[in-house]
Amino acid sequence: MRENQVAFVGKSEHGTLAAVAELIVAAAARGEALGLSAQITRPEYAGYLEKLMIDAERGDAGLAIVRNTRDATVVGSAQWTRSPYPTRRVLAELDRVVVAPGARGAGVGAALVEAIAADAQAAGVEVLMLEARGNNHAAIALYERHGFSRAGALRNVVAVGAARHDMILMSRELGRPKDTDLLGELPAGQGASLPSGTTRGIDAAGHPVWQRSDRLLLCVPTTEPDVTDAYFAIHGDPATNVHNPAGAMVDPGTAAPVLDIWRRHWHEEGFGYWVVRSPQDGQVLGFGGVRPVVQDEDFVNLYYRFRPSAWGKGYATELGRAALALAAKAAPGTPVVALIRPRNEPSIHVAQRLGMRLDGEVQRQLGIYLRYSIIPEP
Repeated sequence: MRENQVAFVGKSEHGTLAAVAELIVAAAARGEALGLSAQITRPEYAGYLEKLMIDAERGDAGLAIVRNTRDATVVGSAQWTRSPYPTRRVLAELDRVVVAPGARGAGVGAALVEAIAADAQAAGVEVLMLEARGNNHAAIALYERHGFSRAGALRNVVAVGAARHDMILMSRELGRPKDTDLLGELPAGQGASLPSGTTRGIDAAGHPVWQRSDRLLLCVPTTEPDVTDAYFAIHGDPATNVHNPAGAMVDPGTAAPVLDIWRRHWHEEGFGYWVVRSPQDGQVLGFGGVRPVVQDEDFVNLYYRFRPSAWGKGYATELGRAALALAAKAAPGTPVVALIRPRNEPSIHVAQRLGMRLDGEVQRQLGIYLRYSIIPEP
């Protein structure tokens, strides 16, 4: 790349835009996988570039080129365009990555991909996607080397004469704003709906993903940034640790390993602690549920912790009822135990509302706990 330089093109650079049009039209004529007719003309593509430059002025597109510094020729180009849907402005498409035959093998394509990713990210794009023709394995390998992963495929939808090829969908994360709730397919937030009678969700392998209670969405843990951030925010809040002799959590880096252990419990044992979300907006309200029996214990542990803003609404009791019902199915006959500090009256009241009974005190490393227990009925 020493002889080549990356730059972005503005609408007043008519000569450069004409050179890009010539580069693209020549590639289409060679049959390269650009989604263009081999018969497209330079004037036709120049008209397309004019419209692209209008979008670029609004911050909704960008056109990158690589120019040879010796003779000023344009040897490569690529573009990005933002999704036109108002709800998808965080999504943009990388398209028309073209390198002149004589410039291949010099890192031009890689430089274009990285330049486009940086420009789109600066414009507020969070995910960059692309569509690659299934037989274009060199391009797919290039994109994979630069952070793109396969997101799916549409089978045999690209028509080239009598041939049909797959369309490979790929994407690359560019970064998310802090406090973004990454809900994926969870039935939460605006527009969420469920088929009649559906209260649970599973993944393609049949593993549980979520379940609904009356007012809560109970989700199998992940280590997505919104979940790890919420875990640290709740467990690192002095207000939620008044009765915790170990004190508030201080290292945000310890959140992900804990959540990963919880996730493994679900995959290995079929149950565990949940991430508790609001179905209305998807916000993480707290964490809790029942943990499988661990070494040196003979009971299933019940745990709950919520944001202070979620206190006083009966969420812990609602979570506890769902957790006891799960334990009755997943570990029938096994006692469910909540270990509670003697002065933690709110938690004691929750345990009592769940029908749990005090059956003694337990000495732990950091102090004495009250042991409330129940064997839930199926």
